[in-house]
Amino acid sequence: MVSLTTEQSLAVLATLPKCAMDCMMGAPSTGQGSTDVDLCAPQPLETTNWVTGCMKSNCSTPEALFTQNATLRACGIEPRMERQWLPVMTTFMILAFISVVLRVANRLYTTKTYWWDDIFLSLSMAGSFAYASIHYEAIGHGFGREFWSLSPEEINYIIAGVYASMLVFHAARMLLRHSQILFFLRIFVVGNSRPMIKGTMIANAVISTAIGLIMALQCMPVGFFWMRWDSTQEGKCLNNLQTLWITSVFTMLLDAWTLILPLPYVAKLQLSVRKRIGISVMLATGLSILIFSILKFWSGAITVEEPNPMYTFAQVSMWASLEINVGIICACLPGIRLLFSNLFRQTGWFMTSSIGRTEHISLSGSPDRSGKKSCPESQIRITTTIQTKATHALTDSESHLPLHAASLGAAIHPARQELGVVANAWA
Repeated sequence: MVSLTTEQSLAVLATLPKCAMDCMMGAPSTGQGSTDVDLCAPQPLETTNWVTGCMKSNCSTPEALFTQNATLRACGIEPRMERQWLPVMTTFMILAFISVVLRVANRLYTTKTYWWDDIFLSLSMAGSFAYASIHYEAIGHGFGREFWSLSPEEINYIIAGVYASMLVFHAARMLLRHSQILFFLRIFVVGNSRPMIKGTMIANAVISTAIGLIMALQCMPVGFFWMRWDSTQEGKCLNNLQTLWITSVFTMLLDAWTLILPLPYVAKLQLSVRKRIGISVMLATGLSILIFSILKFWSGAITVEEPNPMYTFAQVSMWASLEINVGIICACLPGIRLLFSNLFRQTGWFMTSSIGRTEHISLSGSPDRSGKKSCPESQIRITTTIQTKATHALTDSESHLPLHAASLGAAIHPARQELGVVANAWA
């Protein structure tokens, strides 16, 4: 901080709005009407509080911000810039995109099909790109810079961008949850899991739509959301903190339920230690989404009450970008593993053992891998094949056989039937 002479201080005061100049000139420490003042000199707390209260009563918000900007810059104080979120957002967005490409490659490589869970995941990735693009554009208008250093036009632009990014993020998260639920619907093809999964899909659509409407229409007119800061516009808005609580709590509950939905079925799978470790990594990644969501809520609650929101909101953006992109990566992990397993086996880079051992279910009327037809439906049985070469990985279509009409003998427990079908999809 520099020191200003009386002449320099008066020159700065001359550029200020009349309400601000009157408050500063009438401050108790300088005496009424005194012109012997150094704007940069430390002032007692009583004087600072008096000037602040005077400006709140007599100046508009744009006038107060202009005054703060002019005086702080005259004293050599530059605004802080929050840029830590930028490399984090960019890095994880690229990782998420690579994960989606690998997942799609696995689907096209194994089954030559592109199902609804893949479509919703791709739409979620598009939402992540849109979310990042809004923030990249806002950088040029001062996003991440302290509030007092921005012009009214920049503030309007940034808050409008925040509004748009908020809706884009919410849509992307809804699509991501839908993709995960559709993945469960695809691999759990029998048993009592499907009604629960379908109910979750409906609940996600209804609750997410309701939350989206609350977020979109929290201010009337809608434009009042990014115009209300200057206290000169007319309109009404819901309470910021209450809206944040409602939307965040319901969103986190949906995320938590989606995470635990497959656990009762996965827990009963007969898997090797290596595959259990893989599933544990997936679940830990899914749990991190909840952690990022909590951190985003915590940062958002601070921003709502923060007098310098443009600077602190950058932290909210960072946690939100981690939440969506890590979620996309988590959804892609099963497909990525299957892709690399197939590639390693075909190229000979990876051998599970010198003698591969696979178990599969043979269905009536369908040939097994040896080209022979299976026994009649009433005699469905699990067969074990000993191969002298590396095990041929099950394709994605083989990992979710439609066994709705299958009639297993008493030697095969019905629950084992479903769990065995999905073992490779979760492996």
